[in-house]
Amino acid sequence: MTQSDKLEKLSLRDVWAVLWRSFFVQAAWNFKSMISVGFCYALSPIAKKVCKNKEEYIDFLKRHLGFFNAHPYFASYAIGAIARLEQERHLNNKANDENIEKFKNALIGPLGAVGDQCCWAVIRPASLIFGLTGLAFTDNLIWKTGVLLLTLILYNIPHIYIRVQGILDGYRSGFDVYKKIRIDNYQKMIVLFKTIAIIGLGMLVVWNLDQAIRLDWKAILLFTVTMFGAFLMRSKKRMFYTPVLLSMVLAIIVGVI
Repeated sequence: MTQSDKLEKLSLRDVWAVLWRSFFVQAAWNFKSMISVGFCYALSPIAKKVCKNKEEYIDFLKRHLGFFNAHPYFASYAIGAIARLEQERHLNNKANDENIEKFKNALIGPLGAVGDQCCWAVIRPASLIFGLTGLAFTDNLIWKTGVLLLTLILYNIPHIYIRVQGILDGYRSGFDVYKKIRIDNYQKMIVLFKTIAIIGLGMLVVWNLDQAIRLDWKAILLFTVTMFGAFLMRSKKRMFYTPVLLSMVLAIIVGVI
């Protein structure tokens, strides 16, 4: 019988308990240990499962309250992997403490990098553009409410998927979870949201141009200046939010003048 066969597999209740707590991984964020408090809280159901007494439980918490940082959604991969490794540690009579700590620290960079590239750089701005586009093309309050709900759903489908899949993949993989934390594994999702962003941005440009033409030459000039400014800043590899924010500020200033 292999070590994997000896593991007491997580029940659906265990998975739900860990998943629910993972939503609060940033609740006690601090400069000293970053998200370690929330990370430890998410692992607490596993601690109760493997620890035989209060002393072991306290030791578990102490070992996971040290520094740890990761993208809040992709941290679920580390949560799932550590849950498995803690069970294996219990089977091995508390061996591999040092390896588990090194492994957890090694995950910090990949989890942050992939999470930022996937969620902050693509999914979040694409969802924002989708919502703005929907709001621009309707004046009906009910439709606007529907657009906002659809925007929340659009954003949270990949968000929740990453959390759930992260815990499951992490638990199945253990030390091999790094193979799952690759940007290539999320290319289909990234391409889909980039497509949504491109279509939505095109529609927003057309809508703004139409609104400018309906007003006067000042509105057309304002539209041209802001579009040129946004394009110039984006060509300099600035973040999505920088050209959008500065264009909005310029539009407000010129509009007031």
